[in-house]
Amino acid sequence: MMSKDMIMTTRYPNAMIYSHWFTVVLVLIAYLSSGHPTRDGLIGELHVFSGLLVASMLIVRLPLRFFYRRHIPQQPALADWQEKAAKIVQTALYLCMALIPLSGWLALANKTQQFSAFGVAIPLNNNGSLLHFVGELHPFLGNLFLVLAGLHAAAALLHHFYFKDEVLKSMSPHRK
Repeated sequence: MMSKDMIMTTRYPNAMIYSHWFTVVLVLIAYLSSGHPTRDGLIGELHVFSGLLVASMLIVRLPLRFFYRRHIPQQPALADWQEKAAKIVQTALYLCMALIPLSGWLALANKTQQFSAFGVAIPLNNNGSLLHFVGELHPFLGNLFLVLAGLHAAAALLHHFYFKDEVLKSMSPHRK
């Protein structure tokens, strides 16, 4: 049921759509360029820089979700477990977008005293064993993020091909 302050719409606002797909591209770049930034030259710089951009996109996307919350399309009625699962996955994706760059920054600080990505100096301060532990979480969180993103994409495809609803189209960057 739609609350009275919701605006009837079948598509997300363009700002949310494009920020979503730009984030997808950045995440793919970060994942495909993963390795050891201090040894991998330009590929390592690309990994760090794209990770910083993912973190920046989180800072953009959270306010967009707040400001456009009335313009988010109402999804078809779901079973309670599906609704809860969707919220858990979405929350976990947002947490990963914050924790992965943070853990990457800490991992980098554990490996080197200075680093720059495409001319942008990354502030680092090695504070010891905590950095090593948190930094070790970075690849785990990256893989967790991919699993969550895969579940998110699979659910969108399930809606499109099985339920035959508009969920996937609501986030599609092209107009009808």
